[in-house]
Amino acid sequence: IFFLIVKLKMKEHNKINLWLSIGIIAVIGILLISGCTQKHGENVIKIGAIFMLSGTGSNWGVNSQRGAEMAVEDINKNGGINGKKIEIIYEDNQGDNPQAAVTALNKFITENIRIILGPNWSPSGVATAPIACENKILMISPSLGVSDFNERCDYIFNLWPHDTTLSEKLGEYLYNEGYRKIAILGSQQTWEQTQAYAVKKGFENKGGNVVSFQLPQKEEKEFRNEALKIKESNPDAVVFTNYAYEHLSAKRLKEIGVNVPFFSVLIDNDRIKGAEGAFEGAIVTTSFTPSQEFIDKFVSKYKEQPDIGSDTSYDAVMLIAKAINRTNSTDPTILKDYINSLNSYDGVSGHLKFDGQGGVIKKPEFMIIRNNTLVQYKE
Repeated sequence: IFFLIVKLKMKEHNKINLWLSIGIIAVIGILLISGCTQKHGENVIKIGAIFMLSGTGSNWGVNSQRGAEMAVEDINKNGGINGKKIEIIYEDNQGDNPQAAVTALNKFITENIRIILGPNWSPSGVATAPIACENKILMISPSLGVSDFNERCDYIFNLWPHDTTLSEKLGEYLYNEGYRKIAILGSQQTWEQTQAYAVKKGFENKGGNVVSFQLPQKEEKEFRNEALKIKESNPDAVVFTNYAYEHLSAKRLKEIGVNVPFFSVLIDNDRIKGAEGAFEGAIVTTSFTPSQEFIDKFVSKYKEQPDIGSDTSYDAVMLIAKAINRTNSTDPTILKDYINSLNSYDGVSGHLKFDGQGGVIKKPEFMIIRNNTLVQYKE
């Protein structure tokens, strides 16, 4: 009986030692994993991006993502920023859905990601700006064209010039070229309506007459009534500011026999192709001016021509990297103070002059559509 009791006690003791050993090993494992994770986290700078990766305008989001990834690749292969790698986490705001953009931004805030790229378009930008300001988030858009975004507070920047200036200049250009009566087709979408009024202002200030000014609902795709009204007004030219569906409206106007010159304040490859030749010969004002070196590099990597958002997104990442490198900080307040101190920035998108309110000014270009391709316009 004595030996049996001793044997049982030894078994019990061995079980305790076994579980104690397992517990110690588990704790050591957790500490090692935690240490590795912490070390990895300390060597990575995370940036959030809210881009339109699906739905209407996804071409902008995809190009913005590609441009950003090119910048990340260039930064990381050259040692990162002060020895730290950079990583971008993407959220899709689903075709400029303001609520989706707000949700994405709040998610980043919860995850303590306080440097954000985007959004691409005005409605989402205007919706997220107050939240970014309140939470002191550094936000840089590669392609948002209204001052209501970047002028909300000094934490917000925009590397795409305000489109109203360019649109107003187009109105002036039309008058100077001899046009005296024009039709303008925009929509009730915020940006598209603002550009329509800017063209109207530039043209009328010179003495021109806007004989048809159409602002249909932003989701209008048929344009039957608008096209008939434009045809009846007998304009010398038609200006399109309804970017999202301008290709459909151009086709409709051609179908009913409107054959005057077409002009656009903004167009991309998707809209040109979608117009199926209706925009052939159209003149376009643009702030999309990537360097040839960037174009060649983009085509080599993606086997496609770059489009709006690609060059400025690349520059946005590089600007953030420069700010972090110079200040040795990822604190949004320190970074925004540094960027606000800059007078200009030279990047793959051209020479950008800061306007003191988070926006930039750059020299625009006139392009013409030839064989479904935007080429330099020689006046």
